[in-house]
Amino acid sequence: MAFHAKLITRDRLAADVCVFRLEKPEGFRFLAGQYCLFSVPDMGFQDDRGLRRPFSIASSPLEGELLFVTKLSDSAMKRTMAEMALGTEIALEQAAGPLVLPERTDTPLAFLAGGIGIAPFRAMCRYATEASTGHDITLFYSSRTPGETPFLEELQRMPSQNERLNVAVTMTRAGDDPGQWTGLTGRLNGEMIKDHCKSWERAAYYVAGPPAMADAMKQTLEAMSIPASRIKVELFAGY
Repeated sequence: MAFHAKLITRDRLAADVCVFRLEKPEGFRFLAGQYCLFSVPDMGFQDDRGLRRPFSIASSPLEGELLFVTKLSDSAMKRTMAEMALGTEIALEQAAGPLVLPERTDTPLAFLAGGIGIAPFRAMCRYATEASTGHDITLFYSSRTPGETPFLEELQRMPSQNERLNVAVTMTRAGDDPGQWTGLTGRLNGEMIKDHCKSWERAAYYVAGPPAMADAMKQTLEAMSIPASRIKVELFAGY
């Protein structure tokens, strides 16, 4: 089933990271962490990948609008997204995907996000906070610089609203402007996970980010003796 939603705002951050806010169509249902197929109108940009892509929904089901985040590029799809006017109607298909909060809350969760891979985790953390689901969550978020990090301030505030949520953010290029960032620096690694997730040995791990980051995280978790049965991965190729 197809739904249609109008573009409300488009906020462009550093390094061509962009957050899109859309109307939520009547009857559009999803679970926090899911994605949907997203189609934009033909504005004259064409390539062999077309104008339809899966995008994770960054908003909670309890919010009144839909949020999506992506990194713009020279593809026809992304060029259209960068230039389409506010009010443009976008087609959305029914949400799907297994990267969602489990029904049971007895297993702690560790979310490992890289770049725009934050989208499903922002949705899940927001929903867990708003709905008081009882999940114990540690969110690890690796980005390059604060200026290209969507939802940064909101995510840093969220633990004050949810005692079961811990957030650890690290910047890999904070040294380019030391005055910008006083938190963790460097790539997300096993020591950071152990230092900031007290239940790391029994946690279930969700990984979302670019392929290289996801591969590195799988290797890190393997070195920590985390069984594959407790790891879920979603790739964000960025094309």
